[in-house]
Amino acid sequence: MLSLFIREIKTDNLLFIFSISTVFIALLGIVSYISNTTILLSFFIFLLSILFYFKGKTINQWLINIISVILLIYPFLGFSIEDIVLPSTEALTLITVIRLLGKKTLREYFQIYLLSMLLLVASTLFDISWVFLIRVCLILILTVFSILIITYTKETSHTFIERKILVELLRYALIITICSIPLSFLFFFFLPRTPYPLLDIGLTKAKTGFTSTVNLGSVASIEEDRTVVMRITMNRIQDNQLYWRMITFDTFDGTKWIKKENLNLKPTVTGEKIRYTVLFEPSFENYIAVLDFPSIVFLRNLILEYPGVYKTESPIDKTLKYTAESYLNFNLYESEPSKIYLQIPKLISEKFKSLTENITSEAKDEREIINKILAFLGNYEYSLKVLPKGENPVEDFIFKTKKGNCEYFATSMALMLRIKGIPARVVGGFRGGSYNPFGGYYIIRASDAHLWVEAWIKGQWERFDPSGTRQIRVTEPVIFNILDYIWHNVIINYDYKAQIKLATAIKKPDIRLNKKYLYIAFTLILILASFKILRIYQEKKKPLNKFLNLMRKAGYERLSNEGLEDFVLRIQDKRLKEKALNFVEIYYKIYFKDQDLKRQDLKLFNKILENINEIIKNK
Repeated sequence: MLSLFIREIKTDNLLFIFSISTVFIALLGIVSYISNTTILLSFFIFLLSILFYFKGKTINQWLINIISVILLIYPFLGFSIEDIVLPSTEALTLITVIRLLGKKTLREYFQIYLLSMLLLVASTLFDISWVFLIRVCLILILTVFSILIITYTKETSHTFIERKILVELLRYALIITICSIPLSFLFFFFLPRTPYPLLDIGLTKAKTGFTSTVNLGSVASIEEDRTVVMRITMNRIQDNQLYWRMITFDTFDGTKWIKKENLNLKPTVTGEKIRYTVLFEPSFENYIAVLDFPSIVFLRNLILEYPGVYKTESPIDKTLKYTAESYLNFNLYESEPSKIYLQIPKLISEKFKSLTENITSEAKDEREIINKILAFLGNYEYSLKVLPKGENPVEDFIFKTKKGNCEYFATSMALMLRIKGIPARVVGGFRGGSYNPFGGYYIIRASDAHLWVEAWIKGQWERFDPSGTRQIRVTEPVIFNILDYIWHNVIINYDYKAQIKLATAIKKPDIRLNKKYLYIAFTLILILASFKILRIYQEKKKPLNKFLNLMRKAGYERLSNEGLEDFVLRIQDKRLKEKALNFVEIYYKIYFKDQDLKRQDLKLFNKILENINEIIKNK
């Protein structure tokens, strides 16, 4: 039984497997962005369709249409006009999976493939990484492969397909897909573009590693999000300089850090300058990232909330590109910091204060106090799992769990410094990033989000990172670097300006007519025409054409969409039908192996055709 399955596979099973695979690939592109209810409902219908298929059950078309209408309306319940993209995508998702429950006809399969491709296109509204190209190629191969199987089934009327033929059809599907890619690139590079987007739609949901507030004790564990949040084109710098500033927190209430004051100060900053360009993905926050410490940002309508902290007038809901300059190895001088940087919440107990005093009891100056606190926190474990939870999460971290993420380390250090009378603040942003040597840019992910501490010592702010011993990501796999560079520099960044530049680079050729070249061209055309005529003549001599001509003599004309076996089965003469079936069987064996006709094959065909001719003559 197993050997039979390996040799022959039912075409209906293949088409169903390909259709659910296509839908599954499309779902992977949007599953991170749609609601949990839509995800659960989609995968329930997905699994139900598989169960129904193997039990031989289907749902009536009229019922599917009613369910489709209901599912189409469901995502739009309670939606706002500002957020129409997400419910539309969820509606498309549900309509796509519901098609799997219906009767599987040729029309249904084509609808499933078309809806899957539309769903994949919809996923680009949320993210357009190079993984999208892989998904497109997979869906194209599966779609073309399915069309070839459907065509074969229609031509031969076979319900099973041999493994050898299946391999040949797969080869054709790969060739067709590969050949379509260069044509797609031609359209991509030369179709007219506009400098303005056709759809400028904001989205209100996204994943990010940065928020403008920090809540300690709100979660028990944190899952790393590998989403790319920005790319920074610049020369490579030392890893310990990779701090990307976004916000300065000044007030802590025991569980939450917030930005309370907007201080319009002008501190003195010195250091070596570096210029860079940032491609910042939608964060739905107002704050932008800059290399610590920034000098200037070249972006319109930008608000300087506090020295080193920039924000936009409205939340960033689409990719933002800007250039900035920052100081390396900077010195940040400020004459008199705000008293807010000495604020200690009432929730902090005497036990915590006593611990701070014990840790720093032997310190002679501010620098030693800081080193004592850093050494103490260095004994604690950095972890994203089993985080402190409760009414006083900082003290739970210090006295109970003794492990946590950067939020707990930075908060504990800032509070200890304030207890000792040293102005301190917490800075939020990103730390680290992997450098792509092919494109000359850093890749920053959501998982690189980080908090660190700044302390005011002898008239200047200095950076301290109590969780700085944690391993940061500075490299990516080579293949990722290559793919990311090609995708973002050749595809994503190919805009209207790049197209104009390409057009102006193509010079008009200097063509001068020469009679000699005309004669050569005419001769080549004549030779090609001769080969074409010869080929047409040879086509007529092919066995199939001879066979069909003989059938016409016998009064049987093959219809345009009729398979050979269906055509032969209409023959009423038993002897003629037997010989014709013999011819078709041998012809299919050679044809679907994609082999050239050999001499022995031609002899065999000619013998069968002579027998058929004799039968027709004797009628």
